[in-house]
Amino acid sequence: MNKYNELRKTYPEFYYHGFKLEDKKKELLITYDFEIKGLKRFHPTLKVPKTKNISYNKILLDKIIFSAGLAEIPSYWKATCSPKIIIECGLLKEEQTSWLKKLIYNGLGEFFYVNNITPNYEDFVTIISEGTTYETTPDNNKYDGYLIAVGGGKDSITSLEILKDQPKKKVFIMNNRKICFDSALTSGINKEDIINVERVFDKEIIELNKQGFLNGHTPISSCIAFISYLTAYINGIKYVVLSNESSANEASVKGTNINHQYSKSLEFENDFRYFTKNYLTKGIEYFSLLRPLNELQIMKIFTKYPKYFHHFISCNNGGKRKNIGKVDGWCLNCAKCLFIYLLMSNFINQEEMEKIFGENLLDKKEMLPFFLELTGNAKNKPLECVGTIEEVIYVVNNLINKLDSPLPYLLDYYKKNYKTEKIKEDILKNIDKNNNVPKDILDLVIKELNNDRKYN
Repeated sequence: MNKYNELRKTYPEFYYHGFKLEDKKKELLITYDFEIKGLKRFHPTLKVPKTKNISYNKILLDKIIFSAGLAEIPSYWKATCSPKIIIECGLLKEEQTSWLKKLIYNGLGEFFYVNNITPNYEDFVTIISEGTTYETTPDNNKYDGYLIAVGGGKDSITSLEILKDQPKKKVFIMNNRKICFDSALTSGINKEDIINVERVFDKEIIELNKQGFLNGHTPISSCIAFISYLTAYINGIKYVVLSNESSANEASVKGTNINHQYSKSLEFENDFRYFTKNYLTKGIEYFSLLRPLNELQIMKIFTKYPKYFHHFISCNNGGKRKNIGKVDGWCLNCAKCLFIYLLMSNFINQEEMEKIFGENLLDKKEMLPFFLELTGNAKNKPLECVGTIEEVIYVVNNLINKLDSPLPYLLDYYKKNYKTEKIKEDILKNIDKNNNVPKDILDLVIKELNNDRKYN
């Protein structure tokens, strides 16, 4: 907290100066301009491909780009947490200012927690805006089709399968990840229907991290929301489809609202939809296809498609594993790997699981701390994108009941130290009604959940 106060005093002002747009024939090149006054200037960039010859409104385009820049602010502001954010390139209404303040406060909840910072919501930052007045702009464009965001994990693959028979689909990928292309192509998407956006953050922020300035988790999914929305706009696409589930709404730190997945939560989704419909355009519909489902239900659907078992990754540390490479892989030593292994084991036998992962994670003693976090028997949940404690306990109890003795180490430990519970099948059946999925598409989600057929 002392470091936080010292940095705020030394660097009291953070600036969003503006952006430069180069509207090229086949892409938009956008360069943002941020500054921690007296310290560093930052110029992150976006390259957004244009796959159609769309006649878009220049004012609305600028407004969307400007708004996407708002979501980039936390990634650079966090280094000093300057008490003033001065936006020089766009005048915000009071409601928009409140929207941004909420995003920064909740989106950086984990960052504040890990750095032992306890900010007061009322005065942790003052946002001042000036410059261009972005008035409501009529949008007469006709939009159609789907833009499905693919991150290479089981969730977006599940969305691809649910929407496989829908026409006019394109896939949104960021930064050319091979695993994303692999999963999209495996689903039957044509290469020309994959839109790869390049988001390059300014490496000056890494230098500040090395020097000991404040660092930590930022709400990257809020950036993805705006970037995918921008991509849909310049390509005339109606539906922006994310794959965030109901489980993402659960807090990571007990007794608080601190959520590692805040910008994947329904609360953020609702806020984002409100912002875009009231200040951008009503022609584009942003929603999460999997919001009606929990992680376990998504895994049930995913495991019906073995063709993806070697074409998905849900680990953020894979590049650290030997012989995997620097981009994608399973590290096999983190809470996320263990969580995926646990849930998948509910539907796949252990022999097949070991073929997919290379080893039995349920039998690794060093995974015990993560296991205790996942089952709710530690101070907090892992600060990772994992499901609810209820889902994990369901799977653990189910595996204890169905696996032969001797049990793998983690399951045996749980059986000896904690009360096992009766299996509640409702967790695989109930649909969360708090979602924004259009009715006809929601019917596809429910149909896929209830279809127990497996596909090669």
